[in-house]
Amino acid sequence: MTTTNSGEATTAGWSWRVDPPAGWLVVPSTLTEDHADIAVWERGAAGAVRVSLEQQPDADGEPVAVHDAMDDAVGAALDRMAEESVVNLRAFADGMAPEGHRVVARLGVLGRGPVPVLVAVRVSDPAEPDDGLMAALGATGGYPAAPPTVEYPELPDGDGVRVVRLDVGEETGGAWLSVGLGRRTDHSDAVVDTVLVWRTQDVLLGAAMVDLLDELLPAVRVTRGAA
Repeated sequence: MTTTNSGEATTAGWSWRVDPPAGWLVVPSTLTEDHADIAVWERGAAGAVRVSLEQQPDADGEPVAVHDAMDDAVGAALDRMAEESVVNLRAFADGMAPEGHRVVARLGVLGRGPVPVLVAVRVSDPAEPDDGLMAALGATGGYPAAPPTVEYPELPDGDGVRVVRLDVGEETGGAWLSVGLGRRTDHSDAVVDTVLVWRTQDVLLGAAMVDLLDELLPAVRVTRGAA
């Protein structure tokens, strides 16, 4: 996989990019983007994260700004949290870039900081289609606390697979929840898989993230050839 400075990636003759819906950030990597572009992104992202941290969900889960009640100390703490969140997102994106993954983050989920999601596109020969989709989504492998839940949502542009699983960390013993959402699109000369994966110990986010991955998947645009 290669990635241009516009954020577009190419995989086996196919191009793909994420056109983020409202509330999502595509996180650049130093391995694929110009440093000047990253600096501009960091300033804008820090501001967006700061605004999202000023909001807390009401009884219906809708974000409500609470900034009028803040004192200077709380505001300064939110500034630091926003800056640290952007640093962490960037480090995560750098770590994932060598594997061909992009990182996209959702802001304002139940009052939390940015929630990162991995995005990848895989292309295989239709005569020997890649059999790694289910493994990439978490349907196989590892030692889940219970058999993963596998669903097949209907999609307008391919076959969908959703996997939800709960694991127990071998070192910490804590629970890890993961949600994977995939799309397989068959072409005469290629099988194209789009993979979204989110994993956390904050299990209370699970239901919200299932819906949000459904929102994100159509934003991953895959086209034949480079733009």
